[in-house]
Amino acid sequence: MKLKQPKYRTFDKGDILVTEPETGFYGIAVVLDDGYRIEFSGRLSYPMCHIAITPLLFDHRPSIDEIDITLLKPLSFDRMIERDGKTSFLRTELMVHIYTIRNILPLDVIGKVDPELVYQEDLPWYPDSQNHKCFWCGNVGYLFGREAYIKWLRDCK
Repeated sequence: MKLKQPKYRTFDKGDILVTEPETGFYGIAVVLDDGYRIEFSGRLSYPMCHIAITPLLFDHRPSIDEIDITLLKPLSFDRMIERDGKTSFLRTELMVHIYTIRNILPLDVIGKVDPELVYQEDLPWYPDSQNHKCFWCGNVGYLFGREAYIKWLRDCK
Protein backbone atom coordinates (compact mmCIF):
# COMPACT_ATOMS: atom_id res chain seq x y z
CA MET A 1 0.00 0.00 0.00
CA LYS A 2 1.44 3.33 -1.08
CA LEU A 3 1.17 6.22 1.38
CA LYS A 4 -0.09 9.49 -0.01
CA GLN A 5 2.49 12.29 0.23
CA PRO A 6 1.20 15.60 1.61
CA LYS A 7 0.94 18.48 -0.84
CA TYR A 8 3.01 20.67 1.46
CA ARG A 9 6.28 20.54 3.30
CA THR A 10 6.52 20.71 7.06
CA PHE A 11 8.43 23.05 9.33
CA ASP A 12 11.39 21.72 11.29
CA LYS A 13 12.99 22.97 14.48
CA GLY A 14 15.39 25.83 13.72
CA ASP A 15 14.01 26.71 10.27
CA ILE A 16 14.50 30.37 9.35
CA LEU A 17 11.43 31.41 7.34
CA VAL A 18 10.86 34.33 4.99
CA THR A 19 7.38 35.85 5.33
CA GLU A 20 5.62 38.39 3.09
CA PRO A 21 3.30 40.31 5.44
CA GLU A 22 2.70 43.03 2.83
CA THR A 23 3.39 43.05 -0.89
CA GLY A 24 7.04 43.99 -1.37
CA PHE A 25 7.98 43.58 2.31
CA TYR A 26 9.62 40.48 3.73
CA GLY A 27 9.98 39.42 7.34
CA ILE A 28 11.79 36.68 9.19
CA ALA A 29 10.36 34.03 11.52
CA VAL A 30 11.97 31.09 13.31
CA VAL A 31 10.54 27.65 14.17
CA LEU A 32 11.41 27.05 17.82
CA ASP A 33 10.54 23.36 18.24
CA ASP A 34 9.44 20.17 16.53
CA GLY A 35 5.85 19.08 16.04
CA TYR A 36 3.89 18.22 19.15
CA ARG A 37 0.35 16.88 19.27
CA ILE A 38 -2.05 18.63 21.64
CA GLU A 39 -5.01 16.79 23.14
CA PHE A 40 -8.48 18.33 22.71
CA SER A 41 -11.46 16.45 24.15
CA GLY A 42 -9.64 13.13 23.96
CA ARG A 43 -8.42 13.65 20.37
CA LEU A 44 -4.93 14.58 19.24
CA SER A 45 -4.32 17.64 17.06
CA TYR A 46 -2.22 17.82 13.95
CA PRO A 47 1.43 18.32 15.04
CA MET A 48 1.97 21.89 16.26
CA CYS A 49 5.09 24.02 16.79
CA HIS A 50 6.02 27.40 18.26
CA ILE A 51 7.08 30.01 15.72
CA ALA A 52 8.65 33.35 16.63
CA ILE A 53 8.03 36.38 14.42
CA THR A 54 11.07 38.64 14.58
CA PRO A 55 11.14 42.44 14.07
CA LEU A 56 13.38 42.06 10.99
CA LEU A 57 11.81 43.53 7.85
CA PHE A 58 13.27 43.93 4.35
CA ASP A 59 12.14 45.63 1.14
CA HIS A 60 13.48 42.64 -0.84
CA ARG A 61 13.50 38.88 -0.36
CA PRO A 62 16.50 38.38 1.96
CA SER A 63 19.09 35.62 1.81
CA ILE A 64 20.63 33.93 4.85
CA ASP A 65 23.80 36.01 4.33
CA GLU A 66 21.82 39.19 5.12
CA ILE A 67 20.49 37.93 8.45
CA ASP A 68 22.32 38.90 11.63
CA ILE A 69 21.65 35.84 13.78
CA THR A 70 21.98 37.95 16.97
CA LEU A 71 18.88 39.94 15.89
CA LEU A 72 16.69 36.83 15.68
CA LYS A 73 14.59 37.55 18.76
CA PRO A 74 10.79 37.47 19.09
CA LEU A 75 9.00 40.73 18.38
CA SER A 76 7.23 42.42 21.27
CA PHE A 77 4.03 43.80 19.71
CA ASP A 78 1.56 46.31 21.15
CA ARG A 79 -1.93 45.21 20.13
CA MET A 80 -4.97 47.44 20.53
CA ILE A 81 -7.85 45.52 22.03
CA GLU A 82 -11.28 46.93 21.27
CA ARG A 83 -14.56 46.23 23.00
CA ASP A 84 -17.92 47.62 21.95
CA GLY A 85 -16.27 49.66 19.19
CA LYS A 86 -14.04 51.53 21.64
CA THR A 87 -10.36 51.01 22.38
CA SER A 88 -10.24 49.41 25.78
CA PHE A 89 -6.56 48.83 26.31
CA LEU A 90 -3.18 48.20 24.79
CA ARG A 91 -1.76 44.69 25.28
CA THR A 92 1.88 43.80 24.65
CA GLU A 93 2.28 40.33 23.13
CA LEU A 94 5.41 38.32 22.67
CA MET A 95 5.12 37.14 19.06
CA VAL A 96 5.71 33.44 19.73
CA HIS A 97 2.57 31.52 18.91
CA ILE A 98 1.47 27.96 18.17
CA TYR A 99 0.99 26.91 14.53
CA THR A 100 0.64 23.61 12.72
CA ILE A 101 3.87 22.31 11.22
CA ARG A 102 2.23 22.46 7.76
CA ASN A 103 4.00 24.89 5.44
CA ILE A 104 0.97 25.25 3.20
CA LEU A 105 1.80 28.65 1.62
CA PRO A 106 4.72 27.58 1.23
CA LEU A 107 7.14 29.93 2.98
CA ASP A 108 10.79 29.89 1.92
CA VAL A 109 13.17 28.27 4.37
CA ILE A 110 16.49 30.09 3.94
CA GLY A 111 18.54 28.49 6.70
CA LYS A 112 18.72 26.94 10.14
CA VAL A 113 19.55 28.31 13.57
CA ASP A 114 19.76 26.86 17.05
CA PRO A 115 16.40 27.93 18.55
CA GLU A 116 18.11 28.45 21.93
CA LEU A 117 19.83 31.48 20.37
CA VAL A 118 16.40 32.95 19.56
CA TYR A 119 14.38 32.18 22.70
CA GLN A 120 15.40 30.39 25.89
CA GLU A 121 12.28 30.36 28.08
CA ASP A 122 9.87 27.44 28.39
CA LEU A 123 7.01 27.59 25.90
CA PRO A 124 3.54 26.47 26.95
CA TRP A 125 1.43 24.31 24.63
CA TYR A 126 -1.76 25.96 25.81
CA PRO A 127 -2.34 29.71 25.55
CA ASP A 128 -0.83 31.71 28.40
CA SER A 129 -3.30 34.60 28.50
CA GLN A 130 -1.79 36.11 31.65
CA ASN A 131 1.57 36.60 29.93
CA HIS A 132 0.06 37.27 26.46
CA LYS A 133 2.03 34.62 24.63
CA CYS A 134 1.65 31.35 22.78
CA PHE A 135 -1.85 31.68 21.36
CA TRP A 136 -3.13 29.01 18.94
CA CYS A 137 -3.06 30.29 15.39
CA GLY A 138 -3.65 27.18 13.24
CA ASN A 139 -1.93 27.12 9.84
CA VAL A 140 0.42 29.91 8.85
CA GLY A 141 -1.64 32.28 6.68
CA TYR A 142 -0.94 34.82 3.96
CA LEU A 143 -0.46 37.75 6.34
CA PHE A 144 1.87 35.80 8.62
CA GLY A 145 4.37 38.20 10.17
CA ARG A 146 2.09 41.21 9.68
CA GLU A 147 2.89 42.47 13.19
CA ALA A 148 6.49 43.22 12.11
CA TYR A 149 5.18 45.33 9.22
CA ILE A 150 2.68 47.16 11.47
CA LYS A 151 5.41 47.88 14.03
CA TRP A 152 7.63 49.25 11.26
CA LEU A 153 4.78 51.53 10.10
CA ARG A 154 4.20 52.77 13.67
CA ASP A 155 7.91 53.45 14.13
CA CYS A 156 7.99 55.49 10.90
CA LYS A 157 5.42 57.98 12.24
